[in-house]
Amino acid sequence: MTSERQSLILQQRVVKHANANLHCREVSLRLSSDQREMILTRYIEHYSPDGLQWVERSHRVPVTDLLRWVIEQGEAQTLVQGGDALEVLPIDRSHVERENDQDSILNAH
Repeated sequence: MTSERQSLILQQRVVKHANANLHCREVSLRLSSDQREMILTRYIEHYSPDGLQWVERSHRVPVTDLLRWVIEQGEAQTLVQGGDALEVLPIDRSHVERENDQDSILNAH
């Protein structure tokens, strides 16, 4: 399986089939060496009486793009501290939705 030391293993699975085939799969996530990109790696091994086959695929995305996507897609909350209690307040995202609607209208023409 992948030899990345600093990876976060998201999935690791080994399946033995009745025909003596063995299927191994690992999905991991790590930062690039310069910490500017997030790298998702998918590694698959297939053992059979005929031999071994393996494939490794990596997908890279800039960390700033990933953070922008999370902020745009996620539901934001703000923690406000006042006195002895913490209160969670939802953020009004209606202006963002209006801007997105305006952008889609402008880009359609």
